[in-house]
Amino acid sequence: MRISLLITVLLLMNGCSWVAWRGYEEPSKTPPPSDYVSVKGECFSVGLQNLNEHQRIAILEASAVVCEVIRSKPFEARVKSQDWLASCDLNTKGEADTFEGEKVYELLSQGIPNFSVNPKTPWMAIAQAQKSETNHSLNRVAIKPSRIESWYSSKKGDLINTIAHESTHLISYSFRDKGHGTSGCPDSSLVSYGVGDLAEELSGF
Repeated sequence: MRISLLITVLLLMNGCSWVAWRGYEEPSKTPPPSDYVSVKGECFSVGLQNLNEHQRIAILEASAVVCEVIRSKPFEARVKSQDWLASCDLNTKGEADTFEGEKVYELLSQGIPNFSVNPKTPWMAIAQAQKSETNHSLNRVAIKPSRIESWYSSKKGDLINTIAHESTHLISYSFRDKGHGTSGCPDSSLVSYGVGDLAEELSGF
């Protein structure tokens, strides 16, 4: 009974995870090269295959703000000013996976790889990133539609935060979230959440 229940739960979770990637079914698994648009500032390009015009504008404008912030001196100074938790996992020595600020900035300064956006709600999340080391056309970020629409409200910073946060997962596999929000792994110390919060704060929105 317990085994069958566990299998059912796992299947449901897998199915809900799949919801985030609807729009990427074969044969059109990824946007064609012609569908990638360079954001203002030319940090990276975004595939806009599954977005309507309203959403396209929001993603491109918010991404341009993220680009400007991560290239700024205040951002560099703030990232370098502290040690960060790269993830909530323990390293091979059983210690917290901690990176010095210089190392974190070194990884971030390598730039955000191109990715495509899908306006779908991930399982129990606002957004979800999927990274490929060998094929950047498989880099994807699923974002809850209401978060994209926040760009047209007084909460523009929410979308900036989300794009910056998910970008860290595309930059390095080291930056992970599992177990975040616990006493041993506060969001404020975790790279992905910290970078998202910094981008929002420094953007002025």
